[in-house]
Amino acid sequence: MIALADLLDLRQVKARWTDAALNGAMCAPSPARPLVIIVEADEALRQALAFALETEGYWPRAFAEVADAPLAELIAADCLVLDIDLLALASLRGRGVRTPAVLLAEGPIDLTVTDALWAGVAHKPLITDALSVQVKRAVGA
Repeated sequence: MIALADLLDLRQVKARWTDAALNGAMCAPSPARPLVIIVEADEALRQALAFALETEGYWPRAFAEVADAPLAELIAADCLVLDIDLLALASLRGRGVRTPAVLLAEGPIDLTVTDALWAGVAHKPLITDALSVQVKRAVGA
């Protein structure tokens, strides 16, 4: 069980991930390889997003639903890529998740609301580099 003190020291949380637990992934997250949590219900898109972000130098962890992602990982991540509505993002913020987020949107989104929630937006279909640009902006690259 993760103690509250562990959540406050994100380096300890990230240090718990070992190569054995990563199922062959290249390495654990680091400043040079930021952790990006992906939440996408569509399995094929989820895998494609993880692959694309990994080729860009990120360390992706992908989940079908927000409930599947451990709270400690949501907090420790450098960026969230979420295919969810703004209420779900607000709920995460209410639980203490302050990680920058990029929303995957299928339609128009009120950008003033997303800015207030520390989020960028990439519109589907993802045929441009919008997701890459937003993730880079979120991790400060």
